[in-house]
Amino acid sequence: MPIFKSRKEVTGALTGPSISVVVPLYNHARYIESALESVLAQTSPADEIILIDDGSSDNGFELAQRALAKVSHARVYKQENAGAHNTLNRAIGISRSEYVAVLNSDDVFSPEKLAYCRAVLSERPSVGLISGAVGIMDDDSVRQQAGVAIDWLGRARQFLVSTGLPQLALMNENFVATTSNMVFSRKLWEAAGGFQPLRYCHDLDFLMYAFAHDSVHLDLDHEHIVYRVHERNTIKEDISKVRVEIAAVIAQGLFQSGPRLFSAGLNEQDLNAFVQFLRNKQFTELLVFFQTILPAFATRGAFYDYASDPRNASAFRAAVTA
Repeated sequence: MPIFKSRKEVTGALTGPSISVVVPLYNHARYIESALESVLAQTSPADEIILIDDGSSDNGFELAQRALAKVSHARVYKQENAGAHNTLNRAIGISRSEYVAVLNSDDVFSPEKLAYCRAVLSERPSVGLISGAVGIMDDDSVRQQAGVAIDWLGRARQFLVSTGLPQLALMNENFVATTSNMVFSRKLWEAAGGFQPLRYCHDLDFLMYAFAHDSVHLDLDHEHIVYRVHERNTIKEDISKVRVEIAAVIAQGLFQSGPRLFSAGLNEQDLNAFVQFLRNKQFTELLVFFQTILPAFATRGAFYDYASDPRNASAFRAAVTA
């Protein structure tokens, strides 16, 4: 399948690279229309929209079809339930642009998200992944100015500001928050082997790979998305399972990046930041175990299969809840 050329090549104007928006939809009939409206309202339009319904039991797919019926550059698909990472990988594989923007079906893009990303990529074409600042809204699309999620984002950003170590700060708390806050090159996605078989942390794994193997730009002066906090967020399902996945992904990130996590001087501040990170996460034993055994696995996917194997679940979950 041919890849769309950049807008510069097609028009002769400096308008940035082509970007496909991919939308994995699952049981979000309540939210999908506002999600798609946020894509269609971009000040710098998407070159393509790919939506895949992952076996929903509600009428979200019909609503999406209706919303995109007159959008010539949009395509919609429906499949049996395959999970978030598989749906994302299929949608990206169908898409044809140089860059991909993910929008989960319960979030919304800020109006200038794609414009911000094209501006960055026009100035810095070597960047492989861009993320921006995050707004928070509730189930009724009301912007939140206080509460648990706002406090969490504040702590996460404060660790980044105080340490100046972006990758370590993301390991401490993933302030990127969601795949909806990622625009990345097709080359990076291909090199990473796509999104990995993780239920909760495929976004963090992808970020870790990008930091280790490509260039990441954090556009934190501009809001790129509004993340919806509600009772059906996947991350709220089982905190011990989530923490095991986080430990596995962080072990992989430490293994891949090594000293590149820190400043060039590898100084006392780096050590202090790392110690604080370990204390914050409170699963050092499992993290060290995972990092120690990583060389036994040929691929990240194989390691993650081991980390999520039900036969090991009780031991791993006990290690993160002790």
